[in-house]
This record gives sequence, structure tokens and C-alpha cells, in this order.
Amino acid sequence: MLNSTPLFLAQVTADDLQREALRLQHGYQYLSYGLTVAWLILIVYVILMATRQRKLRQEIAHLRAMLEDRGK
Repeated sequence: MLNSTPLFLAQVTADDLQREALRLQHGYQYLSYGLTVAWLILIVYVILMATRQRKLRQEIAHLRAMLEDRGK
């Protein structure tokens, strides 16, 4: 069994290694695109939530002011 391993490795050519490297590089390219899109979606989501929170705080302040005006 140990003797078959070196024979298998000897059958791998430089072209095989180059093709495998290109295939892996192509896969990493898609991975980087996917991660970039995921980060952009996350950033947009956080911005939208911050905007919504700001609007809600303003509305709460407005409602409090209305209640204070009613109480006077």
C-alpha cells in the first residue's frame, strides 16, 4: 500500500497542478464576490435600522410633547 502512493504522486504533472490551482483560484473569486455582497447587504441593513430607530425616537419625543401639552 505504501508503494502505490509515490507512484500516484509521480503521475501528477505540472499541467495538472496548474489546472487545479486555476480551478481553486476561480472558486476563491466567487467566494470573495459572495462575501462582498454579504457585507454590503449587512451595511445597508444596519443603516436602515439606524434610520428607523432615529425616526422612532423622534416620534416618541413628539408624542411626549403632545402629552405634556394636553396635561397643561
